[in-house]
Amino acid sequence: MSIYVQLLLASFFWGSNVIVMKLLLHEIPFLLLATMRVFLSFVFLGGYLAWKKISFQYDYQKKALIIGILAIYLNFFFTFLGMNEVKGIDNAFMNALAPILTFVFSILLLKQKGSQKEYIAICLTVFAFLLSIRFQIFSIKIGFWYLFIGMLLYMLANVFIQKWNLHNCLTLSFYELLYGFIFLSIHCYYKGQLHFEPLLQISLFHWLLFIIISGIGFAYIQVIYMKSIGTIGALKTSFFLSLNPIITYFESLFFLNEKFDWLHFIGFILLALAIYMIKGQKEKRTTLFHNNE
Repeated sequence: MSIYVQLLLASFFWGSNVIVMKLLLHEIPFLLLATMRVFLSFVFLGGYLAWKKISFQYDYQKKALIIGILAIYLNFFFTFLGMNEVKGIDNAFMNALAPILTFVFSILLLKQKGSQKEYIAICLTVFAFLLSIRFQIFSIKIGFWYLFIGMLLYMLANVFIQKWNLHNCLTLSFYELLYGFIFLSIHCYYKGQLHFEPLLQISLFHWLLFIIISGIGFAYIQVIYMKSIGTIGALKTSFFLSLNPIITYFESLFFLNEKFDWLHFIGFILLALAIYMIKGQKEKRTTLFHNNE
């Protein structure tokens, strides 16, 4: 299966996951929900590794720990904190900033430059985000800043994965999720949210959504994004994060009863155009941000 098709499927899981998390945040404290999501993901991934008899040995544990802290623990903490403050579609639209953040980190850490099409695509994604907030930068809610910090840390971790040439995406993903779960559990316990009574009150339907979309789905997302970073680079991968708001938007109309917004719709068109431009690059451009050490 093409890496682009796999990324499209990952975007479906990510976009749908926003809806599931918004629904469950009404029933479960945010840190407990984040902890359970990561727990399910690393359990499913660990089971898959055992089933396929893939070795759990990994030589870059310290680097996996750093990735786990940035991409899972801190990213989840700030993202779930922000989810309580903004609408589902606004939460997803923060992903439109993924390419520009990845681009900046790639310039700083990998000393690389982009092509003309990549610059244009980045400008389109930034404009789409500004359009979604109606250019009211100085009146953004605190929830947006939490989401921004979470996205910034996640993109930084992705660039580190490429810079350090971390391979074996399945094992790395497992330890990334494991370390993230450990830190989230400690934080959850410290905040007094590590209670299992709320989990017993979730309906069977919500449990199924949580397990499939947030458990299995997030494990799939992590594996595919790491595979994609090694295949097409961190920048191209980040553009597919911009696709998530489109999926979240249409699902939010049905499941969260959010209203149709023409500015959001125009933003989606710009995001889709940016993704088409970056995917249309010749294959030799896929190594644009690969580490040259």
